[in-house]
Amino acid sequence: MEIIFHGVRGSTPTSHKDFLKYGGNTTCTEIRSKDFQFIFDAGTGFQNLEILHDRPVFLFFSHFHYDHIQGLPFNSQIFNPSNSVTISSGLVDSKQLKHVFTRAFQPMYFPIPLVETLKNLSFNEFSDVKNQLKDTCNIESISLYHPGGAAGYVIEKDNKKICIFLDHEYGENVGVDKNILEVSKGCDFVVWDGMFLDNELVTKKGWGHSSVEQAISFFEKNLCNRIAIAHHAPHRNDEIIKELENSLPDDKMFFASEKLRIKI
Repeated sequence: MEIIFHGVRGSTPTSHKDFLKYGGNTTCTEIRSKDFQFIFDAGTGFQNLEILHDRPVFLFFSHFHYDHIQGLPFNSQIFNPSNSVTISSGLVDSKQLKHVFTRAFQPMYFPIPLVETLKNLSFNEFSDVKNQLKDTCNIESISLYHPGGAAGYVIEKDNKKICIFLDHEYGENVGVDKNILEVSKGCDFVVWDGMFLDNELVTKKGWGHSSVEQAISFFEKNLCNRIAIAHHAPHRNDEIIKELENSLPDDKMFFASEKLRIKI
């Protein structure tokens, strides 16, 4: 499998010369194998993603805050009727999922009724997608602690495991934290929500995000092979992120950047 970061920013995209190294687009993460293309969330980074034609394409949503959905209509390839995309979420059923995007992208919020226009987008139950993929890989959804709820994802294929835990407030729910530690123990790759620093959490309690320092704590408990810190705060520029990256205690920890590709 190959993981590709198309958007690593949280809350709002940032456009400035001081944000070029790590990137200013909001959340969009891709996992490719010869058997599938998985896309996790469609922030503004989604506009730069290539929709593949030679394998099934699945778009999974963790939740529906703006920074995770706002890029969906801005990848021109989804307007090609030959590009079939299966949309699913571990957070809600297919009826609710379709309703979310029907409401989000219609006049008066968007120029056209997107869901009605794009017949190549199908909204499916997560359990059905999981069953469809059972001979190819195993994909599980796991509850995260976030206002309104959020779903993390665990992907296993060819004895490799990737975990995506974006939009989770670590340390606020013992049961949820214990669960994500158990399911990801010793895995090959974790994508971690490092929106805040510990000193920022004081005023951001209940906002649904973790810190860079908590990534270190999680890494030490989890013993995963590698961990990528993502969902960077929109004000945190390249210089600051680089300083934070240099202070990490292990070279298996790093900050995700746009266009970064890693083979697992």
